[in-house]
Amino acid sequence: MKKLVFVLLMTVVLAACGTDKKEPTNTGQGKLEEAETIVLYKADSNAEYTMPYEESFTGNDADLVPFIFEHVNQHEVELLDYTFENDNKSLILNLGDDVYTIQGSAGASMFVETLAKSYFENFAELEEITFIHKGSYESILDHMNIGEPYTRQVFDM
Repeated sequence: MKKLVFVLLMTVVLAACGTDKKEPTNTGQGKLEEAETIVLYKADSNAEYTMPYEESFTGNDADLVPFIFEHVNQHEVELLDYTFENDNKSLILNLGDDVYTIQGSAGASMFVETLAKSYFENFAELEEITFIHKGSYESILDHMNIGEPYTRQVFDM
């Protein structure tokens, strides 16, 4: 009888090990949300390539766009707001005046690529991302496309 109880106990313990990848988090509003691991991108030390890394995210879909922007953006650029269009296939990111602080082609390339890859990685239906400046689609920088969409194909995603 002791062997049977021991075997049953070990089966329950082993079955429970390693099956919970999400951790419940108290939101302070009386409900629990589960933390999930998402993949984001960052520039390498020479700002030549992008590398994926994992980050823990707790929230809903509406929180994910600003969360990604905040964690990936390595410049002082402010995200004023954002909208999804075309059945969530297009993401419009409205940037503040700080976009002028992005220096040179390499800086702009890493700014765009790390953000675009992070959004494409986490929004499966997303096909294009457009950066605009204070609501305008007018091109204001020579080293970054403002008002022109970046597509998945540009980044081989």
